[in-house]
Amino acid sequence: MRTGQRSSTLVCLITALGIWLTFIGLDLTRLDNITMIATGDGLVELAIALRLGTLAVILRLVWIVRRNRHARSYHHLTMLALTLIGVTCAFIANMYKLRGLPQADIAQLVIIAAVFLPVGLTFFQSLGVALLIAVFTTALGFVMLEPAQLAEHGRLSILLFFAVFVSAVGAWLRERAERDQFLLRRMLHSRAMSDALTGIANRRGFEEHVAMVLLQARRDRVPVVFAVLDVDHFKRYNDRYGHQAGDIALALIARAVDGTLRRPMDMVGRLGGEEFGLFLYDTTPEKAQERLEQVAQAIADLRIEHAASPTAQYITVSMGAVGFDGKETAVDLYRRADAALYAGKASGRNRVELGESGERLAG
Repeated sequence: MRTGQRSSTLVCLITALGIWLTFIGLDLTRLDNITMIATGDGLVELAIALRLGTLAVILRLVWIVRRNRHARSYHHLTMLALTLIGVTCAFIANMYKLRGLPQADIAQLVIIAAVFLPVGLTFFQSLGVALLIAVFTTALGFVMLEPAQLAEHGRLSILLFFAVFVSAVGAWLRERAERDQFLLRRMLHSRAMSDALTGIANRRGFEEHVAMVLLQARRDRVPVVFAVLDVDHFKRYNDRYGHQAGDIALALIARAVDGTLRRPMDMVGRLGGEEFGLFLYDTTPEKAQERLEQVAQAIADLRIEHAASPTAQYITVSMGAVGFDGKETAVDLYRRADAALYAGKASGRNRVELGESGERLAG
């Protein structure tokens, strides 16, 4: 959410920066700050410190959001900036009232509404900041102002809490709509990337995952293994048992393979027909033997009868596996793994074959 709201956050921050600089300019026209500082006016000194401190926080936040295109953790600084804006405006408005100078209490209502803008905060974070500003403004007025000014301040306080309530309702409805849209997009993406028959990734989803993880492996210099799995004599299985039984067998095989891949970056996908792709992260071809044997054994343990197979009385699989050299693309890996697969089939099937110079692994 914060990454998606980066652009809107930056627009809001630049707007806030312009308004804040305008407020500072207005302060200079209403107060002879240099004279008051020289006479030791503590309230004016505190007001100047709050103005400049808030300005520094806004500038820092603009720099972070503008520089980091994938900023995700700027919300704490956003909450601090919004709180400082509300606190500073409340303090300076009360100071102006005590001196009989023009002031804009209505600015606090605008600040309350601004807290709920899409600036990278969750609903509860925005609500917390808005309530803090409203409570602080109310309490500060009763501490600083003269008794004759308290009635007007009480009416302002009531309006602030109404503003919090109205803005919160609107923000809650907006966030709920954003959550629904996010879930809908994720659901559509999941369906587009999943195989309807087996429930695992389809070719598009698998290739997208492989392309992304290869970049990670290349950057971190981590070995990976790419394997292609093919069900032995599957056409004969369909001819003998029917396509419905073939679909059930593929679903069972996919579930068995997926159950053996426990590492977060590992993945299995259906490439088409009875062919599956396997991606093993942080594994060398030599170390892949045990893991790929577990995959083959998990499928064998299903004991799916295949009387038409010349290889075994139950369904078996052949696999071709290759290691990533750190430079090649996913297409290159698939081509080499597919060549290793056909070499394994030529050697009798029901085995795992390492590509190119690798040694053959018994299945």
